[in-house]
Amino acid sequence: MAHRPFAIVATSFRKGWGGVTGSAMSAAGMPAGTVTLAAMGSFTVGGRRVEVSGRPERTVTLSPDLPPYVVDVNGTYQADHAYVQYFLPARPRGLPLVLVHGGGLTGSCWESTPDGRSGWAWHFLRAGHPVYVVDNVERGRAGWDALGWGAERAPLSRSAQEAWTVFRIGPPEGFDEARPYPGCLFPVDDLAALSAMTVPRWTTTTGLAIAAIEAVLARVGRCAVIAHSQGGGIAAHAAARSPEHVAALVLIEPHSLPGAGGSDGRAGGPGGRAGGSDGRAGGPGGRAAAPRLIVAGDFIEQSPVYRGLRAEWHGHLGDLAAGGTRADYFSLPAMGHPGNSHAPMMDANSDVVAALVNGWIERATTG
Repeated sequence: MAHRPFAIVATSFRKGWGGVTGSAMSAAGMPAGTVTLAAMGSFTVGGRRVEVSGRPERTVTLSPDLPPYVVDVNGTYQADHAYVQYFLPARPRGLPLVLVHGGGLTGSCWESTPDGRSGWAWHFLRAGHPVYVVDNVERGRAGWDALGWGAERAPLSRSAQEAWTVFRIGPPEGFDEARPYPGCLFPVDDLAALSAMTVPRWTTTTGLAIAAIEAVLARVGRCAVIAHSQGGGIAAHAAARSPEHVAALVLIEPHSLPGAGGSDGRAGGPGGRAGGSDGRAGGPGGRAAAPRLIVAGDFIEQSPVYRGLRAEWHGHLGDLAAGGTRADYFSLPAMGHPGNSHAPMMDANSDVVAALVNGWIERATTG
């Protein structure tokens, strides 16, 4: 069925502005930030059926206007899948792009920045890429294990103080005064918006998340993948198992990479075994691994954790390069872009970093 194109316009909302201002008009009479879409929509992919039995019924009041309602949770459920929202430009230029969030986040981290600017999903859509934004297993619109059928009942939640340190926004003692590292580009005044974007996470679903991203790749077909933090390790494992679907892989400060510290992606709870890929040969049949880019921000020297991760990043890229795979490393401060946090897609120069990444994808996939 043919899709009728329609247009969407990026509109900015800013504190202190007297109103809402759109982008400037182009010579064609459309706003310069307009993207014409052939289609947008969503789908779920991957996961499994779960049968729940032996649970007692209970009675609840749904509304004062309704009689008491008997809740019987026993039955069949669909679980451990990914939710994917897609935006397909009417005139695509370049590969489809899959965006994979990190730990404690959802796909919303690619849609808008904490201070309300357009996110990387919009940037890459405007560049002509079909964009697929993932909510992985038990995050966002993928839903979560409310009935406790998994191995881990209690999730982890991230406080604003933890985010301040983990995202390398500032030193721990600077949190109460909102005093970041000098030159930090994270929108500190909107830290509460980052907390609002944060959701519970489980430590036992990694293998399930890898399997879900494999299913996303199979559904989308050959594509480029951009993944952040925990999502970077998840995407790297999925790419190693499905190399035929991945043309390029961009990892934003990843952890738990294939081959790093004995990680093989097997954690994950019931049905979540992901298989042991080492990320070097590329996957089944010896197919070469996709070109790889790791992007690192600033203030790494202030964090022993990230100093250790940086050594793993270099080791991972070195292993790939030794096997003949293109493997690049972008240290943003070394490239003349100081001040980035652990989440450059949220920082004040997010569009600059996105342009660097997009340029690398184009070079890596067109020779």
